[in-house]
Amino acid sequence: MSYFEDNCTAPGWTSGSVPAPYTCSNNQGVKSANDYQNSGKYVQVCTESEANVAFSQLNSGDHSAVRQVVGGSVVKYLSKYGTDGPLVAHNLNQSFYHLGGQVIGSPKFWSFVGGIIGSPNIAGTSPVSFSVLNKPGVTYSWSIPNGYSNIVVSSGSSQNSVTLTPTHSGTATLRLSISSPCGSVKTQEISLTIQTNICLEGTFSQEIYTGLNLNTVNQVGTGNITSTVNCPNSTLLTWQRTSGSIITYTTSGGYVNFNMTSGGTISYLVTAKSGSVTLSTRNVAFYNFGSFAVYPNPSSGSIRLDLNKDLTFGITIQSLESTRKIDLEGYRGGSEINTTMLDPGEYVLSVLHEGKVLNQQRIIISK
Repeated sequence: MSYFEDNCTAPGWTSGSVPAPYTCSNNQGVKSANDYQNSGKYVQVCTESEANVAFSQLNSGDHSAVRQVVGGSVVKYLSKYGTDGPLVAHNLNQSFYHLGGQVIGSPKFWSFVGGIIGSPNIAGTSPVSFSVLNKPGVTYSWSIPNGYSNIVVSSGSSQNSVTLTPTHSGTATLRLSISSPCGSVKTQEISLTIQTNICLEGTFSQEIYTGLNLNTVNQVGTGNITSTVNCPNSTLLTWQRTSGSIITYTTSGGYVNFNMTSGGTISYLVTAKSGSVTLSTRNVAFYNFGSFAVYPNPSSGSIRLDLNKDLTFGITIQSLESTRKIDLEGYRGGSEINTTMLDPGEYVLSVLHEGKVLNQQRIIISK
């Protein structure tokens, strides 16, 4: 494995007549079968032609050998005998252990894709690429198991290479899963550090949740909210409240703090300056959906919803007994919804925001 992974100088074989023994100058010690078979850099494959390593079970242990294409159709296998022997070349089924009758069953084959190649330190918002070796018979799957809102898979998710596009500063994990029809899934990961250098990018914290990405519109719970922004090359950062039901807040430079109430909202204009020059401005809003009550319920003509009046919602009223249905867009809290076209019965009222169902409640229409 030292020879295979660390590019030890090859013996220069040119024919089927292979000199032996051969000693690798890069001494990395001994690797057991468990080391590579449990590594995300290797995956079991179906055929010898797809393999880099052949594994054989012995009466007294196991034996691994590196597959080496000598030239043309000539293939030899490199292996060590014991723990300190030199590298020796042999045919697949003609190692010392094979000749001594110690091998049990047929060999299993493993392919090496290597470690993930690419810089884990990312600056800016330009796409960045990562890759491993492209091997036949291997299926590749890339994902971002955490920190997904900081960087996204933008192309090549099912290939040996992947392109990622940063969206926010912070950290994320890039995971590669490899598999084949003959082997279980193996994974490896690298940690990414992202600095987009975007002016007025920031985060906010709420109770035990910290480091949440600051978006233009942010849905938050009730309680204390703290947010920060930064801007490269700025000397002054200011927050100016522009609207909302929350009146009291504190601010210092790139920092703002306020207490969110049920159904509350607050919006700011954030400005970054260098001296008297404005570098950038940004509008940021926080809101809480508050309670979700329908009144009157039961209803015989119209209903109203106790929702945030500063936001718009989608409303769906679906009968439990028929296909009768009402769909509304752009609903604001307190507005009247005419239900006279609905038959008497039970309905499910759903409240949606930005295409997502926030909550549901059963209502009764009577006449």
